[in-house]
Amino acid sequence: MQHDRTGSVKCSNCGATMESQGVEQFRVGGTTGGWKPLFGEWAELGEGMIPMEVYVCPQCRKIELFLAGRE
Repeated sequence: MQHDRTGSVKCSNCGATMESQGVEQFRVGGTTGGWKPLFGEWAELGEGMIPMEVYVCPQCRKIELFLAGRE
């Protein structure tokens, strides 16, 4: 995460100050396709959620994700 002297996150593409969109939960693991109807909840073993901080650049519209709660 690139910060300037004020602690703002800078866009790695154009250098503009990015705007925080908060924290979103991203689902990882589990299975895809038609396995859920066949195996029910067993198809979701290994599935988890990862909290990610979402930043958007107002200038070039790039989106950057960072693991929430870490610097």
